[in-house]
Amino acid sequence: MKRVSDCFWPNRSRWYLRLRKRMRITLIHNPKAGDAKHGKKQLMAALAKAGHHATYQSTKEPGLKKALKEPTDLVLAAGGDGTTAKVAYGLVDSGIPLSVLPLGTANNLARALGFVASPEEIIGRLDGGKKRAFDVGHAYGPWGARYFFEAAGGGLLADYVRAAKKDRKKQPKIKKLSKEQEMARHGALLRRMLHDYPARQWKIKIDGKDISGSYLLWEAMNIHSVGPALYLAPRAATRDGRFDFACARPADCALLAKHFDARVAGKKSKSPLPARKFRELRVVWNGSTLHLDDKLWPDKKQSQKSSSEIKITVKHSALIVLQPAPAVKT
Repeated sequence: MKRVSDCFWPNRSRWYLRLRKRMRITLIHNPKAGDAKHGKKQLMAALAKAGHHATYQSTKEPGLKKALKEPTDLVLAAGGDGTTAKVAYGLVDSGIPLSVLPLGTANNLARALGFVASPEEIIGRLDGGKKRAFDVGHAYGPWGARYFFEAAGGGLLADYVRAAKKDRKKQPKIKKLSKEQEMARHGALLRRMLHDYPARQWKIKIDGKDISGSYLLWEAMNIHSVGPALYLAPRAATRDGRFDFACARPADCALLAKHFDARVAGKKSKSPLPARKFRELRVVWNGSTLHLDDKLWPDKKQSQKSSSEIKITVKHSALIVLQPAPAVKT
């Protein structure tokens, strides 16, 4: 016997898909991120099942820039923070919304953008999602201009980015680590570096106020976390037109070490560092490494110029994000 609902809605699954908004989605996928459950075949099948028309582009193959220029309703980045930032970079001021399937280790940026569910849940809730604006960082220096989405800074975390890249190359090909193991490994590396890390003199102005001095690290934060999920800017808001300046001076070393130890142990830990809001930061580059998200600046291809000023500002609401619809409570 047919149920009443079936009598009124024959083939209701087919009709339901027709009623849902069918989107053209460009899937940008890092095939090395995530596990076997989130490969190209599985993700494309999930998008088709949700009623969307998707085209695929791997981050490991040529054509990424071209793919981001193709007509589409949504660009879906599947990977870690590096993949998300790479895709977001191509969408600044485009008006095309970005969504994320978090397949990385830290997923700092994905969390800040509002993508905390599983990839399957996110795909199932894209229809009915809500668009919101996201501020973008803009750094200008002697090597040109660059965008960033998580944080920019100098000192310990910048040198950690360089050390982590070298450490990754030295690692023998072993069984892939879990996210928790990867986080612990990165946290332990950062903790070892802090043990005898030398503070440096930095000439910095925030909104015209001189705060130059000796720093272990300084960060212009767009989101709450940076690096291996270090929670340094608890009041950061991603669409208020301002960044948070978080810094550690030599006297903060013990507090910073305690925070790192908690993160290595997988425990929650409040930020031990002071933070203040700003709209413009100017720093005199002294030859030390800087980082923009997980990229070094200047990189190896860029000439090491003499002391020059670098300006960091906020590009307000320059990125559009489509957050998934809220989960239906049962």
